[in-house]
Amino acid sequence: MINLKKDDQRKISVKKREALSFKNNIASQILSNHLKHLINFDNYKIVASYISIKSEISTHFLNEFILYNNKTLCLPVIKKNSETLIFRKYDLETKLIPGKFGTMEPSEINKELLPEIILTPCLAFDKNGFRLGYGGGYYDKTFFYLRNKKHKFITIAVAFDDQKVNEVVHGNYDQKINYILTEKELYKVQ
Repeated sequence: MINLKKDDQRKISVKKREALSFKNNIASQILSNHLKHLINFDNYKIVASYISIKSEISTHFLNEFILYNNKTLCLPVIKKNSETLIFRKYDLETKLIPGKFGTMEPSEINKELLPEIILTPCLAFDKNGFRLGYGGGYYDKTFFYLRNKKHKFITIAVAFDDQKVNEVVHGNYDQKINYILTEKELYKVQ
């Protein structure tokens, strides 16, 4: 039953985000201004981001900002026969290859890293810290795995501010995020 509700919310959220994509050029350039307001941002060394696809808010300027602030940037990779993500080092010279769902990711020659900040895409988010993903559960399973390994990190969903909903349909395995980064501000989840 919960999966059907999630599927319905996912369909609505995809259409809503597609309608917001006209804001992409301006919104994507503002994201880094808000990320700077993250408490202790200067102290974090390894940041995981992603290469945006479809109608996602563009991460191009955000990724450049991370690199220009002397952070080590890494991108998610879905390993064959795995339900969790790994993160491989990325810079502007890195050759990217198509991944499992057509997302671009660094090849195996790039070093695996454990990020201290993980930026994640979403279709919708709520004020309680739940995000609606694409349905594969890779980020949720990765967060759960890393927390069980006692790795310290923070999670930040990246979205248009208008992707906020009253409540994201969620189940027992869905992991809360710590912040939501939008073109309007960086929201801390209470």
